Amino acid sequence: MLKNTNRVLPLAAITFLAGACIFPTERSGQLRVDLDSIPQLLEGELHQLSARVVDANGRPVPNGLVSFESTNPLVAIVSADGGMLATGVGITDIVARAVAMEGTEPASTTIRIHGDLEIDSITPNNLTRYGDTVRVFGAGLDPAKLFAVFLGDGASPILRYQPMDPERPDRFGVLTIWTRQPAESFSHVSVLGFNGLAFSPDSVRVLRFDIYEPNDTQPWDFGPVNFVANPALAFENRPRDSVATDWYRFTQTTTGDRTIVVRSDQVNAGSFAVFVTDSLFFNTAIPDFDTGPNAWTVGLSTYVCRGVPFTPPQFPADSSVVAIRNLPAGTYDILVAYQRPGPYGFGILPSYVSALPPDVAEENDYCDVAAPIALDQTTQYTIDNPHDIDWFTFTNTAAGATINVDVRATEPDADLDVYILQDFTPDSLPVLGVSQVGGATDAAQATLPAGNFFLVVVDFAGRATDYTLTPLGTGVVPDPAVRAGAVPTYRRGDPVSLRPGGSPARTGRRP
Repeated sequence: MLKNTNRVLPLAAITFLAGACIFPTERSGQLRVDLDSIPQLLEGELHQLSARVVDANGRPVPNGLVSFESTNPLVAIVSADGGMLATGVGITDIVARAVAMEGTEPASTTIRIHGDLEIDSITPNNLTRYGDTVRVFGAGLDPAKLFAVFLGDGASPILRYQPMDPERPDRFGVLTIWTRQPAESFSHVSVLGFNGLAFSPDSVRVLRFDIYEPNDTQPWDFGPVNFVANPALAFENRPRDSVATDWYRFTQTTTGDRTIVVRSDQVNAGSFAVFVTDSLFFNTAIPDFDTGPNAWTVGLSTYVCRGVPFTPPQFPADSSVVAIRNLPAGTYDILVAYQRPGPYGFGILPSYVSALPPDVAEENDYCDVAAPIALDQTTQYTIDNPHDIDWFTFTNTAAGATINVDVRATEPDADLDVYILQDFTPDSLPVLGVSQVGGATDAAQATLPAGNFFLVVVDFAGRATDYTLTPLGTGVVPDPAVRAGAVPTYRRGDPVSLRPGGSPARTGRRP
């Protein structure tokens, strides 16, 4: 006969074991509290804290209860069940403890409650140069909610903004700004927005020259490049009344459109000029810049044609856009000559950028690509960017023929000049006729020998405009109002002026 081997436990033992499942104090030294991460919060926001008691293997303990507290009620207050209210801006510790489990390791974390507009930190905070960038971390930095961003005393352009939560871009994120003059050696970041004004707690050390220096007598070579854009470069301080330069070089790998942009809002007109050329070097014997024997150059008041400098006066500008259609593959130089310090923007774009659509003759901005023109035919062309220049070419077979060129701009404030040049390149460019009369209408007249000629339309005033061009041939009665007489001859070996602004002073001319 089998015996019943089940043991009957006393009631007290049963009660003890039941209690051990709820309050396992005999092994509490092996327990800890796990506190869930707390998101970044703004002042006035609510959040429900959550935590649990776990054993040494990380498994939750059934019925483990947790209480919460904040060490700084001025920043956050917490109810025992984990309801938290962000009461102010600042730092506090949130502590989670096991209830009735002595010896259980508590959990704590330090949190920061942010204002609606606040900068946590910036990087780098050691070294940056003009044209470099600084990353700003904080709350409320969405550019749509900002009026301005400053580095030191100067406004800084914004490169990009990356929100931590794309669905809530006005909360927390990273704002990337450009380091731009006049940022001083040690500068704080400040932001002004709908929610007030905020300053960075630390400063950034600014080296007061741009990222492409030194590039005054040797070029910064971008090599094969598709796109360059930097709005925060710098004309550094130079000796008074001296002309300094920033020199860039790039390689065009295939034939295609190119636009060079240089712009500065904080320097006066005439303080800088831009030259784009297929040949440039620094001649230490002069010492100055020089071009190759067959070079062409596009630039305000200086246009080299197969090594001969053609220097028509043009009113100075505070910006320059040189758009070239179908630029052949090759290496090209950009020289920016300046007299006054200040910030500027620079770009090399893989497209044709213009204020007006290009005309049927483009590309004809340098003499190597001058467009053939028919006499006795009126055609409409375009000064598509301020200070654009149009080169045309024609042949005269009968010596003694008279040509009268009529130019009429549609823009009333335009001021176009007309030049008739005999093509003796690479030796010289005699000017046989010129009109520099102020106003939207100009005409030039010349009696021509047999040979090849350039007809050049120059935008003096810096006004994009459509215009009609009518070159009339032999037999035209000379217009007595057209200027005639002694005019210059441009020769190989003439100095290439790099002084910004050229020589705009002419009686009766308006900018």
